[in-house]
Amino acid sequence: MSDSIVLNPPLIKLNNPARLAVELGFILVAALLPAFVHTMGWNGAVLLPMHWTVLLAGLVFGPLGGFAAGLLSPLASYSLSGLPALPMLLPMTIETATYGLTAGLFRKVKLNVYISTLLAMLAGRLAYTLVFLGLGRISGSLLAFWQKAFMPGLLSALIMLLGLPLLASGLSSLLKDKE
Repeated sequence: MSDSIVLNPPLIKLNNPARLAVELGFILVAALLPAFVHTMGWNGAVLLPMHWTVLLAGLVFGPLGGFAAGLLSPLASYSLSGLPALPMLLPMTIETATYGLTAGLFRKVKLNVYISTLLAMLAGRLAYTLVFLGLGRISGSLLAFWQKAFMPGLLSALIMLLGLPLLASGLSSLLKDKE
């Protein structure tokens, strides 16, 4: 695989049944994975189970595919398992919709896939913070909120930053052949 394909894989259009099935698969995995993580007794705030596939959808399918995955995944997850908990549903839905949308937008303007992933992760976290601010649900300092909200998932975020671009490149190459 050449460096340009790894750093700037083509965005894939959602224009055939195989690609739509992959998009639906992203949404389904993102909806079911949090329940699995919680059933196993693992910490969702550490593993960030929904974030992976939503970001991947944006990196592979662009802003529309990413936004759809980000918007629908928390809603589907909540309807299937009650997760995220109702007080977290709105902030997480806006966060994940922002992840998917911005990952796709940054890819659409031809930023390399690593930069797109990083910027989308930052945009999603900013959106999450703004929702909490808007709802008046941050007591204390913003720094304390960020430490409590984001520090547990820092290792997962780092792994996503390193791994998702490679997954996106490989998946884009596979799906490109499904014209």
